[in-house]
Amino acid sequence: MKMNKNYTIIIVDDEEEVKNRIVSKIPTDIGFEIVGLASNGYDALELIERVRPNVVITDIRMPFIDGIQLSKIIRREYPKTKIAFISGYDEFSYAKEAIELDVISYLSKPITEKEVLSFLTKLKAKLDEEFQTLFNQERLDKMYKSNLPALIENQFNSLLHLSTITDSDLGRFKVFNIDLSVGQFLLGIIEIDHDADFSKIEQLRIFLLNVLKEKFSDCLDMHYFNTGYGLVFIINNETIDMEEVESCLYEIVLTKKEFSDIKIKIGVSDIFDDFKSFTQYINQAKKALSYSNYLNMGTVIYYKDISSKKSIHLQLSREEINEISHVIKFGSEKEIHDLFENLIKNNSLHQEYLLNKQYYIVNLTHIFIEFASSLHVEIQEMIEGDIVEKLSGYHHLSEMFTFLEKLVFDIRDANIQKSQTRANDILEEAIFYLNSHYSDANLSMEALCETLGVSISYLSTMFKKVLDTSFGKYLINLRMEKAKELLRFSNMKIYEIATNVGYNDVYYFSYSFKKYSGQSPKEYRNVK
Repeated sequence: MKMNKNYTIIIVDDEEEVKNRIVSKIPTDIGFEIVGLASNGYDALELIERVRPNVVITDIRMPFIDGIQLSKIIRREYPKTKIAFISGYDEFSYAKEAIELDVISYLSKPITEKEVLSFLTKLKAKLDEEFQTLFNQERLDKMYKSNLPALIENQFNSLLHLSTITDSDLGRFKVFNIDLSVGQFLLGIIEIDHDADFSKIEQLRIFLLNVLKEKFSDCLDMHYFNTGYGLVFIINNETIDMEEVESCLYEIVLTKKEFSDIKIKIGVSDIFDDFKSFTQYINQAKKALSYSNYLNMGTVIYYKDISSKKSIHLQLSREEINEISHVIKFGSEKEIHDLFENLIKNNSLHQEYLLNKQYYIVNLTHIFIEFASSLHVEIQEMIEGDIVEKLSGYHHLSEMFTFLEKLVFDIRDANIQKSQTRANDILEEAIFYLNSHYSDANLSMEALCETLGVSISYLSTMFKKVLDTSFGKYLINLRMEKAKELLRFSNMKIYEIATNVGYNDVYYFSYSFKKYSGQSPKEYRNVK
């Protein structure tokens, strides 16, 4: 089947005569349109970025960036673009690279009209076939079926943006054989710790879906979809027994612990009869989740439980703050242990309330940061993270105080053993080294860390924390700024400048410089 679509071509050759000859041999009715001409690979890249052609016909031997280098960049940046080579030489040495770059044709100079027509006819057939594949109805049907879960997920997600849900909105689900007009409903949101490894999070998400389906297999129907705040599941049955739901969710939590140590929280709504009330009950589940950081909350939080309790802000008194500060600084091991035991007992009197631990954690954080600072110890290094986040992760005071008791002695030990150089001194040495060695093309973070005697992860953290950048970006910026100075205030040639700032490849230097400054080195030098 022939297509009426016109495909776009740009021609790249440093000889005007060759370009014009090719243009003259391409008929206007063959299905191709020439949208640009370039005299070298460097100009071609700018043109390709602007017009995004279907086809690039390029000479092999050109100034600045030759056809092979240009093709490598095109294959990396614009993989759908077809490439054909033009050459007036017996260049069989390029054949292997042409095959690796998936070059579709090899046109030899002088190019004849017959050769051009044959090339374009075959090329159009290939492009038509690719284009038609995208619009093949049978293929679209298969794609529809394979993407059905995503389509259903999108439809459920659309409900989150509606202030009022109508029968018409629910009627759309019938296209997917989902009837939301019968039975009772219950909503839940599963929040997975987003700081965990991404691949493990996705594995856990799939595991939870399978377990949910298994545990609620007797239900009339069950739906689930991902949102920005967690995995939402909807249980739909003629009648829903809340005790059975609680039992199933408890079993799911236990099963999950055997599979993964990634933390999850589940917020559960009340049971409801009319799915047009979806917004109200999704908000119930979200509100239940919002109490997940309160003390004495389990993994599963039910709206019915939090709606019947009063919340209070737990916090330390001034006397307690002073006592904790004094004991952790000067107390014996037994005095420190007794201190935390007493704090647990004092707070056990509030069990009938929802205990907001935010102020409590702020008080404790301030005490421990001040304690660590007085001993010249970085508390973040001791716990490998943020102390507020660490304390917020505990849901029972006994667990939190066990951690803090151990932290007291860890900080004391770190103070005794502390012998490392200050972070700013290390960073200063690193910057001095970069300023002295930026012209070395083999300069790497590994080499720098070996010279300084620090780990890559440690130095990376210092760059990010103090300079708000990465090692790579800092080095590129340094080299580009040095290159600017040389372009403005020296008569060095561009390839000499490239070498001087650590680039062995002048073309890659030019490409990097333009990406950094928005101008080519030549353009930058000429702008006074």
